[in-house]
Amino acid sequence: MKHLARLAPLLLSALISVCALSACKMNPPPKGLDNPELIVGGLRQVNPLDIVVLPIQNNTGRNGLPLDELRRAFHAGLVRQKYSPLSLAFVDEHAVEAAYTPGELQEQAILQVFVNNWDDSQMRSMSRLRIQAEVYLLDSRNPDLRQALWGGKVDRRVDLSQEAPGLANPNAFVTLAIEKFTEDVLASLPPRDPRRVSP
Repeated sequence: MKHLARLAPLLLSALISVCALSACKMNPPPKGLDNPELIVGGLRQVNPLDIVVLPIQNNTGRNGLPLDELRRAFHAGLVRQKYSPLSLAFVDEHAVEAAYTPGELQEQAILQVFVNNWDDSQMRSMSRLRIQAEVYLLDSRNPDLRQALWGGKVDRRVDLSQEAPGLANPNAFVTLAIEKFTEDVLASLPPRDPRRVSP
């Protein structure tokens, strides 16, 4: 009995440690917390619904980047966050081929993305893609980057080493990497509150 009495605190301590470890595995930290430079500005006050997703601006000096695919992924991501991005074809018809004034399409906000670095040097060897970008959600009434509703700089290394064996070709890798990149970035964008009406 004395031995059991001495062992009881040790057993209890071990049991608490196991439970704590299990809890850590069951409750991962919320997505989006690893985007520290993406800052929320006046998003709650504006609470935009309709959003224009502008063509991605390429600041890398490289040609052949999958910018259209990246733009489509951001468009789909906004839908997941309960926003209503306008059709890309409709936006291109009015915002690219003709003069475009923010707010002209009755949108409340504009998503503008700048790709500053696209590092695929480890894509074949380690199944990694690093993207450095700036992502801004702007008020269409005041589309000033310094007063963005949400956004900032983002630097993410997408690691697909576990998924790579199941991918058919490099194009499939890039598609999945872009999906993961946009999902991780937009995880920091608060979902739209459907109960509130935009001002």
